[in-house]
Amino acid sequence: MIDQTDDWHIGRKGRRWTGPEGLAKLERLPGRLELVHGKLCFSDEERWTLLAGLLENVGLDEVVQLGNVEDWQQAIAARATTKGKSPAPSAIRTPASHWNCRVIEFPSDEETWYAIHEVYYEQGIPVAYSDSPAAPGWTKDDGLDAGLDRLEKFREALWKPVLKVSAFEHIDAKAALLDKLGRMIEESGGNMDRVELSAWLEAWLAEPLPELNGAAPSKMLRSEKGRRQLESLLERIRGELPG
Repeated sequence: MIDQTDDWHIGRKGRRWTGPEGLAKLERLPGRLELVHGKLCFSDEERWTLLAGLLENVGLDEVVQLGNVEDWQQAIAARATTKGKSPAPSAIRTPASHWNCRVIEFPSDEETWYAIHEVYYEQGIPVAYSDSPAAPGWTKDDGLDAGLDRLEKFREALWKPVLKVSAFEHIDAKAALLDKLGRMIEESGGNMDRVELSAWLEAWLAEPLPELNGAAPSKMLRSEKGRRQLESLLERIRGELPG
């Protein structure tokens, strides 16, 4: 399991939280405890955060009083042999196509509004979304836990960056840029996660750039000349690319 406690100060003795640090860490903890599928909290991320906070407050000398010493020794030995190993490639491979719930922003002259929709991805790029917002409904055949599963998908959608309607425009041009980015990163010896790279590209396309006289790169996707200009610009910032 990936070590997610690097920004917590977990030592043998417990620490008190005071001042701004205490308020900041309190904000990070789950707002309320829920029992979901037999476990506390909604997700592994929330469980790790709660556990890390408790470990920092209590200290390891107190924690090891719980459980058997032999189990602690075996767990530490197991961590020593697995720490630093990379996950298997199959564990991080992005599906060729999949559906997911995402929040989409719909701007208008009168009011900007948001809704959770089912979004379809091709190679990490959002290419389409459902006509109607996603509904928290399920059938009897889905089982008793289907409602909680559906709410968890909505919860995950709220934690992810909001998608703009513009994200679904110029799909072919974006796919070509994404392919070029992947080749550039691989040529530089980096590792590419297509989902993360797609998110980086969407953010980059929406940000006004001095090199484009303050225009956002997304405006250049409308013409072949503009797309070639974006490819040249990406070549110039090759060293700043993710991966």
